[in-house]
Amino acid sequence: MQRERPYILFGLSEDRTSWKGVFALVAIFFGAMVFAAIFSPLLYFAVKAWAASSPETLPGWLATRMEPQDFPRYFDRVRWLPVLLCLPWLFRWTGLFSFKRLGYGNPGRAPLPLLKWWLAGLLMLVAVALVQWTVVGATVSPDFTAGYFLEKLALGLVSGLIVALLEEMIFRGLIFRLFYTALRPLPAVVLAALFFAYVHFKHVSWPEGQEVHWWSGFEVCWQVGAGFVLHPDWWKFANLFAAGAFLNLLFLRSGSLWPCVGVHAGWVCFRAVYTRFVNIPAGDSQWLWGSQTMLDGLLPLLPLAALCAWAMLAPRKQLSSPEPVSTPPGSSHD
Repeated sequence: MQRERPYILFGLSEDRTSWKGVFALVAIFFGAMVFAAIFSPLLYFAVKAWAASSPETLPGWLATRMEPQDFPRYFDRVRWLPVLLCLPWLFRWTGLFSFKRLGYGNPGRAPLPLLKWWLAGLLMLVAVALVQWTVVGATVSPDFTAGYFLEKLALGLVSGLIVALLEEMIFRGLIFRLFYTALRPLPAVVLAALFFAYVHFKHVSWPEGQEVHWWSGFEVCWQVGAGFVLHPDWWKFANLFAAGAFLNLLFLRSGSLWPCVGVHAGWVCFRAVYTRFVNIPAGDSQWLWGSQTMLDGLLPLLPLAALCAWAMLAPRKQLSSPEPVSTPPGSSHD
């Protein structure tokens, strides 16, 4: 795989690389975790104190629903605040402060690849589900009703599209390009997929009844940062990695984010319904067939691996690549 200039940032040519974008990404991501470690307990105690003095106010209402076991989620919300504040600057600095340069060009031609790849993503998980039903013996949740199903389906359609649009803009449009600018294409695909899996893999152990202290933010920070090692679930990590790798390769093949959005939205839509209404019995063979989450086990990994092989080995048609990214005003080359 040869480097292609439309995916390279900072106005660099194909024979030049730069790690400054990756370094900025790492500083923002882990800096945000330290920010949350310091400020999430402070905000937690501030809301509690405000609620004690004004129980009829909004903080009072919130505090009644904010138990100590909810603190990790509170930490998670706080850590995304600096990330969201830094994203506009990062897009501007990399010269990607437009939908066209990100890869959302030609909106008039978007519906066809969006729908085609949405169906592909959906059918991939349908095939996995059919094998699970045939071999494992899945059961339908007692909560299932036609009305509730349609409600979750509609929510899955809308949330899937929104999540896919935002995540593909960030993980493929921006982050993958940061690694692509620093490395050759294949290592960039691998490292960007590892980062995608790492960000999506969260496991925090916070027992019910454990109190929140001033240092609690650092406890959660450590578990979030090293969660994939402290609480290893390698099948889940492998599935997330394969999904990220395929989306990176699909972006390279198509030269557009619309196919990536389509397949990503199809996955999210199916999981929104399947995980809510289907139960896969746990057992010794769950590593093989996976669960209703579609994020674990060998079975969900197989079609992802096949898609990655297709994206790498199948002949490529003439691409409609993203607009070349020039150096934004006020920035300089390495």
